[in-house]
Amino acid sequence: MKGGVGLRLGLLAAVGVGLSGFWEPAAAVRFEQREVDQSRLVAIAAPVGGTSHQLLILEQLNNRRACWNETGNGPTTIDPVLLNFDFTGICNRSTDSNGYSLRVGNEDLGLQYSLRVVRQGDDLVLMAVSHRGNTPPLEIGRTHGYTNGFARIELNPGWRMTKRVYNNQTLPHIYLTHNQDLPTLIASASGNGGVPTPVVRPPAPVTPPVATRPSPALPPTTVSPTPPENLPTVPVSGTPIARPTLPPSTPTPNRPPVTSPQPSTSTVSYRVVVEAETIVQQDQVRAIAPGAFRTLVNGQAVMQAGLFRNRDTADALERQLRAANLQAMVIPVAGWTPPTNPQPLPPIANPGTPNPQTPIARRVVVIDPGHGGRDPGAIGIGGIQEKEIVLAIAQEVASLLERQGVQAVMTRRDDRTLDLEPRVTFAERANADLFVSIHANATASGSNANGAETYYSSGAGRQLAQAIQSNLIQATGMNDRGVKQARFYVLTQTSMPAALVEVGFVTGQQDVRRLSSPTSRSQIAGAITDGILQYIQQSE
Repeated sequence: MKGGVGLRLGLLAAVGVGLSGFWEPAAAVRFEQREVDQSRLVAIAAPVGGTSHQLLILEQLNNRRACWNETGNGPTTIDPVLLNFDFTGICNRSTDSNGYSLRVGNEDLGLQYSLRVVRQGDDLVLMAVSHRGNTPPLEIGRTHGYTNGFARIELNPGWRMTKRVYNNQTLPHIYLTHNQDLPTLIASASGNGGVPTPVVRPPAPVTPPVATRPSPALPPTTVSPTPPENLPTVPVSGTPIARPTLPPSTPTPNRPPVTSPQPSTSTVSYRVVVEAETIVQQDQVRAIAPGAFRTLVNGQAVMQAGLFRNRDTADALERQLRAANLQAMVIPVAGWTPPTNPQPLPPIANPGTPNPQTPIARRVVVIDPGHGGRDPGAIGIGGIQEKEIVLAIAQEVASLLERQGVQAVMTRRDDRTLDLEPRVTFAERANADLFVSIHANATASGSNANGAETYYSSGAGRQLAQAIQSNLIQATGMNDRGVKQARFYVLTQTSMPAALVEVGFVTGQQDVRRLSSPTSRSQIAGAITDGILQYIQQSE
């Protein structure tokens, strides 16, 4: 954040992105696919939280600068250098299910399957995991070796990456594609424990010209801006939050079979979604589940009818919706630990009878990375830009909150220009419980100013700001610049408790080293997450 409120308002008011019509009903569509040069894309197992990995896809749009470097073999390690420069128009990255999905036999399967990276012995395996527990997973590729860092995923024979096409227009969305029909692939997986015949690792494709500058690691998952979900209240203790990870398998001399990473009943909830494309269908859904809303799941527009602790309750609602001739399905959602001695859920009402108490109590937190697009925010030592630093931290905060069962929605998940008013409008339309804006500070008085500070406007925002600030200082040891009251637009115009955290000075000699370090940024993100969770517990 720059020194004055007026300067910030002037910068952000330069270009506005309205949200009107963002949730308008979508007509039924059928997507096609377009073949792409495979050497221009790379599928990566990207580290999350230090012990697990998720899928990241990078694309080289042109040869002006390399987007990544590759070294070694078994596994091939990836250095994502695109964050060393403004990669707009040069590179593209897909970091969550709204950027990539599964396509098999010319059919989109984004709603039926999730793409996950799971450790299997000394390999990291990319799998398509069905939301139906009795369907075997489909192995898509492997890293052919384990690393705690970024590793290239070599796709198995028959698999490739393509792009989504709509109305003859090629979209950025990436498909993991196979030409065989789904029953054939399932039969093959069932006959071999989910693992295709072992293959010889293909030679690495030629990569773009190598950049020599060291680079910070890419941030982990992004969370798409979606409306609220009926999510559980998060239990939090005063101790550091234990974030769940996928347990490693015991290595064996032979490649172990891939098994579906179905979460245990203590770390899973069940989302009921409906493919309701018309207003009539949407009204039908709301008649059965009054709290239903439109959202995106794996890049496709659906209605969420509820989110439940108990699979039987979710199945009951699914049957209720299907009895009304609605295309409903249940999708497991991993990463939520239910509270101790949870209260039993009320039974599903008869079809057509509203039952607003059925969905779990929700917590929706809007994470707002400051600036973006043509507004870089503060520019500090070495050309470091506020917009890039805060986006990386915000993405990780959102990911960590999701793992704790909180629905985290972001005002922006990529480098785009966004005015102040749409950020507030987005939070209000999402019916958010909390709003947290993330910024970095700057000063023209030299490099001696360092430290973190958190702002609030009034009311409960003060307790939220105090929780974030105390966790941030305790976790990082940064200079404590305190909790302060201010009349920033996003604090005064939001109706929910709101805080704005300044994570350090891009002009400070001490802070710039911290903000340039992926490890330190993860530490900051974890502290902000813990502050939010602490506030949620205290406000119960």
